[in-house]
Amino acid sequence: MRRITLLLAVLFVLTSGHRCDATPVGDVFQLSATDVTIFAPDTDQIIGHGHYTLLHQGGLDIVEGENKYSNGEYDQEQQSVRPSTQGLPPVLVHYTHRYFNADGTTQYDEMLDAASGNAACSRYDSSGPNVRQTVLSNIPLDTYAGATQLMLLVGRLRQNAPDITFHSFNCIPDPHIIAISARRLDEQATWTKYPGNLIKLEMKPDLGKWLNVIVAPFVPKIYGWFDPTDAFNYAGGEFDRYYKGRHVVMVRTHPPDDSLAQH
Repeated sequence: MRRITLLLAVLFVLTSGHRCDATPVGDVFQLSATDVTIFAPDTDQIIGHGHYTLLHQGGLDIVEGENKYSNGEYDQEQQSVRPSTQGLPPVLVHYTHRYFNADGTTQYDEMLDAASGNAACSRYDSSGPNVRQTVLSNIPLDTYAGATQLMLLVGRLRQNAPDITFHSFNCIPDPHIIAISARRLDEQATWTKYPGNLIKLEMKPDLGKWLNVIVAPFVPKIYGWFDPTDAFNYAGGEFDRYYKGRHVVMVRTHPPDDSLAQH
């Protein structure tokens, strides 16, 4: 279940680079390019940096991101979504995320084509590739992966939605679509990695009444912080890079703030 934590990764991180007070947003699901700083968990050790961009091509929004680590490892993400109208979230079209060793060889990759349902989760090591492929049927329209999950979370916060639910594509280790429920834990949260009062969300897989009771103790807590003074953009979160991958903390890059030392 640890791969579910990629929900935040990557929970990840297309956010505005400029702070403002409750900035109005024309398309509530529209996000901006940003830079991120990557930390080792529970420390101030910086272990990497990332950059995410949003392009518009052929009627689609294209999300591209690259994270580079101090040990030479890096990963590249690309996905496309089709914008919707009337306050509805975009629809995922295609998702790929590839992780590389310092020498450029592939470490892990995952892929989902929402139209065909083709999905794959592949791990590469000294014993050779472990490729898990399948065709997922009846993919819900509110299915997201990687950074596009933030489009849904940020957009729903901007709409002041009391409850946020969606589906997430995950490798655990086989390809799966999992229902996710997000709830607000704190409207005035402070975080040592980011200034100001933030909204703290807890994301949990919704596996059904009985499975939730049985599986809950084994599912890691997944949290994300969002900035209400900056159009509810994502401030950061903790996650595993991929299924059983390295645990990291990703934070939107921001100017130094002396108040962080008081948190």
